[in-house]
Amino acid sequence: MSKRHNTSSVDNRAKRQQIGDFRNDSEFVSSVETTNQALALLAEQADELVDCLQSLKRQFLQSKNPAEFQIGSINSNLPRLTKQLLPSFQIIGSIDEPVAETATPIAKNTSTDTLSRAAQDSSGIPILSPISVTPWISSDILQEWPPLPPILDSKLAEEAFTHPGLGMNFSYERLEWLGDAYLELISSSLIHQTFPQLRSGPCSQLRERLIRNITLAEYFRYYGMEKRAKLPDHFDGSRGLGRGRSKDKDILKTQADMFEAYVAAVILSDPQEGLFKVVKWLKALWGRTIKEDIEKAEAAKKRLETQPTGVEATEKNSKQRLSVKIVTKGVSIDYKDLPGEKRDKNLKLPLYTVGAYLTGYGEVGRLLAVGTALSKKEAGQKAAEAALQNKRLIQAYEEKKRQYMQAKDDSALVDRLLG
Repeated sequence: MSKRHNTSSVDNRAKRQQIGDFRNDSEFVSSVETTNQALALLAEQADELVDCLQSLKRQFLQSKNPAEFQIGSINSNLPRLTKQLLPSFQIIGSIDEPVAETATPIAKNTSTDTLSRAAQDSSGIPILSPISVTPWISSDILQEWPPLPPILDSKLAEEAFTHPGLGMNFSYERLEWLGDAYLELISSSLIHQTFPQLRSGPCSQLRERLIRNITLAEYFRYYGMEKRAKLPDHFDGSRGLGRGRSKDKDILKTQADMFEAYVAAVILSDPQEGLFKVVKWLKALWGRTIKEDIEKAEAAKKRLETQPTGVEATEKNSKQRLSVKIVTKGVSIDYKDLPGEKRDKNLKLPLYTVGAYLTGYGEVGRLLAVGTALSKKEAGQKAAEAALQNKRLIQAYEEKKRQYMQAKDDSALVDRLLG
């Protein structure tokens, strides 16, 4: 062995002796003078560390179930290197920390549960992007209610069912706020994929049916969550629930809020699988609620797919179809708003009423039909569709259009002969 190599080995041992034990020396860790020694130790072990990490990467990619990947299958040198190099990483990492230059030591009495919770918090709140949300299929929707996913953290479970009126230092309010966002995002994703032909307005109305208080409170009661709820004394659980009137509205709102809190608690208590479980559960739960709408969407899609080719673009909607049948030069159909204060019986949203009026064939402002819907545009389409359903009326105007066109053609022929 060369003298130069011997010298290098001695120097390396000296460096390890100099900084090998600084993991437990807070003054050494916080000293800026140790930066060079930390870099030297990392450089010395760089090749071995890279080899271990490459081996770890290969084993992880080859694992059939990455969730079951355990430390026992990793290169045995990695734990040793981690212990040896961790202080060096702490020193180097502290250089860019704007607030504290020293690493905060972990208290000896810190519990495993506290560390586990801190690790979950530091990993961030799961979002929807890594979860595959697939559209509803009516044949997959089961009659029975889907099983309730559990909350794996007892503290979160207690928070989800604790009313703020009890005056405790925790309640469901923050979880409810987060759960509300999850419910809106998940329902929006499902609706967007299942109803591709639906405009944004009807999509919002459909989503409202899924996340409104009455719906969520019904789910809450079905799963027996009221037995776990901690409420102030003025909440009388013996009184029956109505439709959200007077004091009953407070009970429905509270039950819906607790359901939203439960959703967030399931996700937060299981960072790895919680969001996946919630999406699967809510998809099955909501599917039962709007199964009829899902079946209608599937039927409409099937009709569109089986529609013969060559169909004219003018037959894509009811207004255009009506116009093709009876409108000609000097004839028009106007769609006008009609007064009314009707509301949707389920959503309690205002309904619009539109009338289809014909001017032509010797008539002015003849009312053909009326349509009512949650939007003016849809109400107009329904008015046109109702007019098309009046076969006798439409046939009479089709005959008038035919006679007009025939007379026009005859007049043109006479002009050509005389010209």
